[in-house]
Amino acid sequence: MDAHRAGTETSSTPAANAGPSYFDVVYPLTILILLGLAIPALLMSLNAILSRFAIGTRNTSAGKQEQYESGLPVSVGDSGEKFSIKFYLVAMLFLAFDIEVAFLYPWAYMFNKSEGWDIVWLLVVFLVLLEVGYLYLYKKGALDWE
Repeated sequence: MDAHRAGTETSSTPAANAGPSYFDVVYPLTILILLGLAIPALLMSLNAILSRFAIGTRNTSAGKQEQYESGLPVSVGDSGEKFSIKFYLVAMLFLAFDIEVAFLYPWAYMFNKSEGWDIVWLLVVFLVLLEVGYLYLYKKGALDWE
């Protein structure tokens, strides 16, 4: 070691032993916050300006102005026509079973890390419960369309 470095290592001044100053902590954080606000604002402004040139004028016609619902044209008159409850029931059942199937992903992850049969039996119990739910819905007629 040279003499200059040796002198700074044994220095016992309070400034040398103190932690980072308030400015050293706040300044980088302030810059990050400002950049986090400025970059999205700049991109949104740039998008608003450039989209006017890219999209151009709107070509409107009577066909483009017609209303439609779920891909079907809406007839003139009562627009409050009710859908069959079966559509909602099928959608709810799909969501319920889809969420339950999503629970298989963590199981697959844990299966790779486990060494015993405990996790396999856990899956068997889970799938049996899913099948019991499906059979219950089938017996109640929830899956019959007519």
